[in-house]
This record gives sequence, C-alpha cells and structure tokens, in this order.
Amino acid sequence: MIKCIPMIIKGVVQDFDNNAYKEINLDSGNKIKLSLLTEDSVLRTLNSKEKVDLNLNQIVNFLYTVGQRWKNEEYNRRRTYIRELKKYLGYSDEMARLEANWIAMLLCSKSALYDIVNYDLGSIHVLDEWLPRGDCYVKAQAKGVSIHLLAGNVPLSGVTSILRAILTKNECIIKTSSSDPFTATALASSFIDVNAEHPITKSMSVMYWPHNEDMTLPQRIMNHADIVIAWGGEEAIKWAVKHSPPHADVLKFGPKKSLSIIEEPEDMEAAAMGVAHDICFYDQQACFSTQDVYYIGEHLPLFLSELEKQLDRYAKILPKGLKNFDEKAAFSLTEREGIFSGYDVKKGDNQAWLMIISPINSFGNQPLSRSVYIHQVSDINEVLPFVNKNSTQTVSIYPWEASLKYRDKLAMSGAERIVESGMNNIFRVGGAHDSLSPLQYLVRFTSHERPFHYTTKDVAVEIEQTRYLEEDKFLVFVP
Repeated sequence: MIKCIPMIIKGVVQDFDNNAYKEINLDSGNKIKLSLLTEDSVLRTLNSKEKVDLNLNQIVNFLYTVGQRWKNEEYNRRRTYIRELKKYLGYSDEMARLEANWIAMLLCSKSALYDIVNYDLGSIHVLDEWLPRGDCYVKAQAKGVSIHLLAGNVPLSGVTSILRAILTKNECIIKTSSSDPFTATALASSFIDVNAEHPITKSMSVMYWPHNEDMTLPQRIMNHADIVIAWGGEEAIKWAVKHSPPHADVLKFGPKKSLSIIEEPEDMEAAAMGVAHDICFYDQQACFSTQDVYYIGEHLPLFLSELEKQLDRYAKILPKGLKNFDEKAAFSLTEREGIFSGYDVKKGDNQAWLMIISPINSFGNQPLSRSVYIHQVSDINEVLPFVNKNSTQTVSIYPWEASLKYRDKLAMSGAERIVESGMNNIFRVGGAHDSLSPLQYLVRFTSHERPFHYTTKDVAVEIEQTRYLEEDKFLVFVP
C-alpha cells in the first residue's frame, strides 16, 4: 500500500485528492503520494493572512506544551514519525529516535527560545512593546507570510526555520522536500493535536510542488510571500530567487562545506571522538559536516588509529542510514581512486566509513556517507587557503585552546562558525547562522520618533525648523 500524504492548509488537514498528487519513488524502495496544489487549495491558502496576535510568552508556552508531547516516547505522533523515517527514508532506529529527540529539545528549551529573540532582535520585548531606543521608540512587526522552501537532507533545519518564523509571529507556508515530506507535516500535526484552534496552529500550511513542472499555481503561492526562506543546493537557491516576488527578501541557506583542524592533541581519544561525531552526524549531509581534517603535528598515525576506533564506535551507536546503489557505487569509486593515487586508504566494515590520507592539494570525489580526507600540515597557514568566504561554514577545532589562537585568521579567511570538535551540530544561542542573525530578516522595525521639543545629546534646543529658517539660524543645530 502506497502512503498518501495530504496537505495542511491553515492548520486543517485536507482530504487527499486522488486526482491531484505526485507519486514519489524513494531510495528505500517505497513509494509515497504527495498532494499537489489545485485551484481550490490555492484559494484557501491565499484567502487571508493569518495574524498571530500573541505575545512572546504565549508563543513560547505553546511550543513548550507541544514539546512535552514530543518528549514522551509513547506519543503517537512521535512514534509514527520515527517509523516513517525508518521505513521510507532509510534512517537507522538510532538516527530516527535522535531526530525526534532533537525536535523535543528545540520545542522544550524555553530559555533558549527567549534568548534567540533577545540576541537576534536586541530584546525579548521588542515584538510586544514600543521600546525606547536612542531618540525613538521602536517595535518589531512580523513580516507577514513566510514561505519556507525546505531541503530534505537535514530535517532539523526545517524545524529551526519554522520555529524562527513562529517566534517572530509570521504565518508559515511550508513547501516540503520530496526526500523528506514527513518532518514539517509531523510538526504541524502535533500543533493540531495540542490545540487545533490555536493561532499558531491556524497559521501553519504544509504543501508540496515539484520544481520542474507547471509553476502556475506554485507561483501564485510564491507571490503571496513577504519573506522567503530557502534551504538546499545551488539549484534550489536559484529557483527561490527566480520565483520570489520583487518585494520579498530571500533568506538563503545554500550549500556550504566544513572542515576540522586538529593540533597535536594530548588526548588523542577526545580529539578523535570529536572528529568522528562531526563526520558521522547526518552522514555528512549537513553543511556543518566535516569533510576534510587538517592535522597539525607529528603524531598523525596515533590519531588515525584512534579515529578508526571512534568511527567504528559511531557505526554502532549511530548507524548509517540506508544507502542506494548509486551512493554505494560512489563510495567504492572514491575508495578505488584513493588507492590508485597511492594514498593510504582505510575503511570500515560494510562501507561504515572511509578515510583517505592525502596531501593538502589533492582532492578527489566526495561521496559523503562518512567519507573524509585527512591532510597533515605544518601550521595553520597551510590550512587557510581552503577556508573560503561564502563556502566554508563550520571549522571545528581540537583542542579548544587552539581556536583562540586561530579564530582571527579563520574569520578573515571567511569561516562562518568556529566550534570545538564534536560540537558542529550544536548552534549556540547568540551565534550567527551563515553569517546572519536570521530573525532580523523575519521582522520589520517601525520607529516612532520623538517630537520637536525633545532635546538630544548634540542639539540642546527645541527643533523649531521654520523659525530657524526664517531667522537664518540653522547653525544653532550644528554641535
């Protein structure tokens, strides 16, 4: 039986239309049917803009309530989600449960949700109140309709995207990826489970359309956007830019690469453990995943020996997801290329992982799937040419003290994040995401400026412009 996934419009699950769907063949060998837009569904989506008239406390408390459900391992929605990730997307049981656990963590971390608003927008009150700032009062307003074009490789990126829009009181229209049509639907459905009539629930729409087919109906949805958040590869970002209306900002989270730097560690086990995590999390599908390791020091063989052990350890505690024939073939081809080139090549059982020890200027194919190139260098200056603006996202470093020495050079070269090894998937509150503070793009700031009789630090007289024009005394205003 083929699984049918209906769309959600303004918090209401729609009846599956057997005359409007796209059948998708997944890598797992299973098939699904995704509802497609119709004239009727477009009209219902565009019927009105849903205003989220809540204060931040009410928003966070609702998210926390939903998160408590996800925290419960017996919650039916959670159990179904885990089962779908395993059956249809080929996740291992450990990977699927970890994904559900992270959704619970994001929703239940009330302090972090407040802090995200505070550090991105400058105050947790600016969304609810007029705040004095300089010679004005300022308030942040929701942009309005946020359209999220999600990628399928990292489900949590979609959850993060949606939560940012909810925190800033925006309506969400979520276009899922055919390679993960489950995460956004499960999240929106859990909102319905808690309160179908809640303003946040009613502000959620989840749908799908193919990028390479008739754009007439999807374009009408896109024209409705006040802000577009685009995730994915180069082609996905180009599509988002092309189809977004002129008035809408496009917040781009496009393809990036990441690397690790290890500097002669005293604790080889800790160093290797961190690197193994940064390689294995999401099977290198994420922008923050380590693809290259640069080892500074003389004891590379000891590090490689320990890294083998840690990669084997991760093969047990966080097994790889199911790989299709092409992915397995690419893995084998990369292995053979490394051997043919005369490099030292090591691999785990059943293609669990692949290490290729090669010179710094030699790069082969990168099939991902826990494949890593390791380069021995003499100092940080040999690494810097491979840290590039707009393409290098995360640099993970061990030991942590080394990051303090190198962060200025790495930042100047274009690195967007610098973290301790083993922490590449933890985006600390207060940090930037792809060099941005994303919530600032999800709001518009309105300023209410002080009247003429308000005197400033530089101008200690009332601003009587007409009088000073008549009396030619403009220079009174000049400090």
